[in-house]
Amino acid sequence: MKSLEKATADYEKAKEKMEASKARYEIVRIIRAMDMSIPELEAFKKRMKNELPGRVEIQKEETKADDESGKNETEEENNY
Repeated sequence: MKSLEKATADYEKAKEKMEASKARYEIVRIIRAMDMSIPELEAFKKRMKNELPGRVEIQKEETKADDESGKNETEEENNY
């Protein structure tokens, strides 16, 4: 029964990661559609950081949480 629970939990984690990857891909697609040069993209990024500072902090926290969860998964895999 535990293996079913673990498989379900793993499936949910994979599903969440897939959704996050889709969102990132969509952002990349939008940026590419803007057809910006590298300097224009850097200026755009700086402007967004200044205009949306709260959102940037949230993204950093999400990335940090993703990194930490990846470490935990690796530790669990090593235990088996």
